[in-house]
Formats: sequence, structure tokens, C-alpha cells
Amino acid sequence: MAVSKIQTGLRIDETTYGKLKTISESENRSLNNLVEYILKNYLSDYEKRNGTIPVAPYPEN
Repeated sequence: MAVSKIQTGLRIDETTYGKLKTISESENRSLNNLVEYILKNYLSDYEKRNGTIPVAPYPEN
């Protein structure tokens, strides 16, 4: 079953973009997939240190 995903814009500097693009290509991932993977790992590590993060509701338009 497909997971519903929210589309968002991300503004990053050119160096960070270039490094992420290099990593994503070396791992045969899309850039979006790599960023999502990195964010999920960060959130998991954060929750291990600080406890569960409450999920804010997404505003409907």
C-alpha cells in the first residue's frame, strides 16, 4: 500500500546539494529518497535521546 506523502520545498546551499547528489548517485537513490532517509534517521536518533516527538497536524487547505 502506498504511503501518502506531503510535497515540500527545500532550500539548501550549492555545496550541500552537490554532496547530497553525489551520495544519492553512489547509492542509486533519488535525491528525495536520500533526504527522506537522512531525516528519518535523525528523527529516530532524536527520539532515542529525548522521547517521542508529538506529531503536529498537517493543515488542510
